[in-house]
Amino acid sequence: MRAAAQLWFDRVTLLQQTDPGIQLLPDARAQWSAAAASWISDERTRFLVAEDKGRLIGFSVVRIAAGRPGLKPPCRGIMLEMALDLHETHRGLSEQLLERVKRWLAEMGATQLEIEAPARYQVEAAYWRAQGGVPRAERLVLPL
Repeated sequence: MRAAAQLWFDRVTLLQQTDPGIQLLPDARAQWSAAAASWISDERTRFLVAEDKGRLIGFSVVRIAAGRPGLKPPCRGIMLEMALDLHETHRGLSEQLLERVKRWLAEMGATQLEIEAPARYQVEAAYWRAQGGVPRAERLVLPL
């Protein structure tokens, strides 16, 4: 779990450079690791990993969820996390993980995958659009 937490931490640290609203807690890795452990034991969630020579180089976490009441589809996938090794290039890795996510979701009966792309990191948003993602809503954060 330590390697996955580090990949997550590296990604969030990168996102912080473009979005000052992303602020890590002092025990962020420990909290993320605890959440990841619960995902692994949740039958509605799939934690997929990619390794190279025994080393974790990427992962994605997806959950199957009920659709919104009164709207199609009746069930959907929600991408909880996806992170890749930022220190080396792993050509096609994100697409390979995404294909595995799609296969599992199809087995579960889902016909859509919802992704929350960072608003201020256009590289990631462009990746999801290139995969066929279509903007459906804008998520806003209102400070209280």
